[in-house]
Amino acid sequence: MFGKNDIMKDIKIVSYENFPFGGAPANFLRFFSFSLSSDDTGIEVILPTGNVYGKNIELKNQKKGKIDNVKYKHLGFKIHPQNIAGKFIDNIVALFFTPIYLFFSNLKKPFDLIISYNTHISRIFHLILIKIILRKKLILILPEFYEKPKNNILALFHWYDFYWGLKYFAKYADAYISVSHYMQNYIAQELKISKPNYILPSLLNPEVFVSKQQKEFKQGRITIGYTGTPTRKDGVIDLIKSFAIINKKYNNTHLLIIGDVINGNSVIPKLKEMAIELGCNDNITFTGLVPFNKIPDYLNSCQILTLTRPSGIFAEAGFPTKLGEYFACKKPVLITRVGDISLYLKNEEHAIIVNPNDIDNIAEGFEKLILDNNLVKKISNNGFIWMNNNLNYKKVSYKLRSFINNL
Repeated sequence: MFGKNDIMKDIKIVSYENFPFGGAPANFLRFFSFSLSSDDTGIEVILPTGNVYGKNIELKNQKKGKIDNVKYKHLGFKIHPQNIAGKFIDNIVALFFTPIYLFFSNLKKPFDLIISYNTHISRIFHLILIKIILRKKLILILPEFYEKPKNNILALFHWYDFYWGLKYFAKYADAYISVSHYMQNYIAQELKISKPNYILPSLLNPEVFVSKQQKEFKQGRITIGYTGTPTRKDGVIDLIKSFAIINKKYNNTHLLIIGDVINGNSVIPKLKEMAIELGCNDNITFTGLVPFNKIPDYLNSCQILTLTRPSGIFAEAGFPTKLGEYFACKKPVLITRVGDISLYLKNEEHAIIVNPNDIDNIAEGFEKLILDNNLVKKISNNGFIWMNNNLNYKKVSYKLRSFINNL
C-alpha cells in the first residue's frame, strides 16, 4: 500500500506486448502493475495492439478487463491479426488512438504518470507529445537491446525504429527503469543522460509456481527442463548439444523443452533433426506452446532447470524472467555467465554458473548436479531465498513506489 506521503495516484502503462498473460513481457508487466497498485491508486494498462499467442493457445481475451486492482484495455483488436491488412489496421489504430485515448482520459479524470514498456519511435513519439501537451511525467522501461539484423528488410526497419527511438527520443523521458546494468550504463554513458534510472531485473509472485502436481515428468529419469522461445538467443542449440554428451554418459537423463515461437513457423522440427543427428532425440520431449497456467506443473516435474544463453548483446542487456520462475520452483538451476548473472549470483552457491558457448563446460555443470545431491539441495534453497528477497513483487514494491514518487 502507498503511504500517506505518496504522490502518484493514477498511472497509465502503455505496452505493445501481451497482457495480462502470454510471455515474459506480460509476466513482467503484470507484477510490475501489481507492485504499484493499491485501493487508492488507479493503474490502467493500455494495449494499443492485440495480443499474439501463437497456434493452439486458447486464452480468454477481453477487449477490456481487470486483474486484481489493475484495469487493462485494448484500443484495437483483442488478438493481433496474422494477415498483412489486419496488421496494418491494428498498427494504424494504435498510432492514432493511443494519444486520443490518453487525452480524453485525462479530461475525464486527470492522471499523473505515463509508463511505456517500449522505446521504438513509432510507439513513444506520440507519448512524448502527450507528455508535453498534458504536462505529465514519462518513464521508459528498458527491457532489452538487440543486435542489428542482417538480410531481412522488415527486421532491419524494426531495429532502426527501436535504436533511433532509444538514441534520439529516450532523452525526453523523465526517468527510466532498466532490467540490467547494461541498459542503465547505456543511458548514462552512451547517451549522456543523467536522469533517475532504477534497475529492476524481473518480478514475479513465487506462489504461482507452487505446483500441486509434484510427480516426475519421466518416472525414474533425471529430467532437465527449459521453458521459453527455443531459439539461438536462449541457447537451445547449446543445450541440446550438451545434453547429448550427458545422455550418452548417463542414460537415465531426459530433456524437456517447453515452448515454441509465437510468430511464424515452428522451430521444433529443425531442433528434432539436430537431436536425431546427435543420437539423443528419443530422450527429448518438445511440448510446443503451452498455456501459462500449465508452466508451473511442467517445471516442477523436472529435477534440474536450465538456461544456456550464449554471449551477445541481447544476453548482456537483458535479464531472464524465467530465472526467477525456476528459483520459485525450488529446483537447482544451471545458467550461463552472461549479463548481470555474476553480479547477483555465486557459482555453486545460488546456481551452477557455466561459460556461455562452451558445450563441454555446460555438460560438466549438469554432471555436477546429477552426482552431488548435497549441492542440489544447497543451491535449490539459496536460489529460492535470493529470488524471494530480490524478485518477489510484494517485497520490491516499496522501493519501486518510492522511486516513482520521488519524481
